[in-house]
Amino acid sequence: MKMLINGEWRDSVSGKMFSVHNPATGDVVGEAPLGGEDDVRSAIEAAGEAFADWAAKNPRDRAKVLFFAAEEVRRRNTDLAALLTAEQGKPIREAVDEINGFANILEYYHALSAGERGEFVNLRGYGRVTVRRRPLGVCGAIIPWNMPAIIMGWKIGPALTAGNTVVLKPARTAPLTCMKLAEILGDAGLPPGVLNVVTGPGETVGREIARNPGVRKVSFTGEVGTGRQVALDAAPALKRLTLELGGSDPMIVCDDGDIGKAVEGVIRGRFYNCGQVCTAVKRLYVYEAIADEFIQQLTARVEGIVVGNGMDRGVGMGPLNNRAGLKPCWCGCRLPASRASCLSSGGAEDGEPSRAAGFEVSCAP
Repeated sequence: MKMLINGEWRDSVSGKMFSVHNPATGDVVGEAPLGGEDDVRSAIEAAGEAFADWAAKNPRDRAKVLFFAAEEVRRRNTDLAALLTAEQGKPIREAVDEINGFANILEYYHALSAGERGEFVNLRGYGRVTVRRRPLGVCGAIIPWNMPAIIMGWKIGPALTAGNTVVLKPARTAPLTCMKLAEILGDAGLPPGVLNVVTGPGETVGREIARNPGVRKVSFTGEVGTGRQVALDAAPALKRLTLELGGSDPMIVCDDGDIGKAVEGVIRGRFYNCGQVCTAVKRLYVYEAIADEFIQQLTARVEGIVVGNGMDRGVGMGPLNNRAGLKPCWCGCRLPASRASCLSSGGAEDGEPSRAAGFEVSCAP
């Protein structure tokens, strides 16, 4: 695939490509251009040139494009979900839900567009003041690999409906679905330059989006360390900045609660998307009076989760998306060595998991 700049699908300035691998099998799913700073600058320039005409449109007319795109996304849900599972790893049923979620977001902002209005504020001694909300201009969106379709929707839906233009950087390990969704938006009538997609590494593509003075606002979702760097890069221009970073979320199970329902809450909250969610349950606090029964039920439920290729029937949890996430899980699994045994689908070498096929780790009591 190619990157999208000013309505054209093009190669990077360098001409280099990078491969996207299926995290369950290691097979190459596709390729994307290895973008750099020059590509980002071209995208920002295109977004800047498209801004005035797009912002001048009636909000309903802008949002109609999103509505028509949502219809096409639903029609192509099966193919888009299969692509999402292939590059990200999640079970196909979760991928289907995520693609539908992207369509839901576009439809939501289409509905909101009908109610866009200003405000009147009474200032004592001065009279009434009219507050009008206007689009900012070019917005940069940097998204992660864990839920690429949903997070793309969260960022472009409000930005485009409000009249902004966008330069989007998807994650290197899961860019393909985002590019297909951008293609659908273009076919639905989104003008050239309104949405641009530049693929490549964060240290070049992401940093140029964050620090380029042509970008008025940056929205980043990812880990804390990268978020700090984005904030530093955006600071000199005093850009508006939204950072959605990692969480450390506890779950408390009280002694008067329904243990079965609490266990199901843990399964959903910890193992959905292989636990790769910022709001996933990270630790449990359980009242001692019910701890033994809770652990027994939870252990039985966890042992029943089928881990494997997200496209296979009956799989409840796919692989980790990338090697960077594999080692911490392996180390965490090995810590309570007296109580757990660890198995990796790739085997072990020098005490660490090797990359043979998929990024899968299972720990059995």
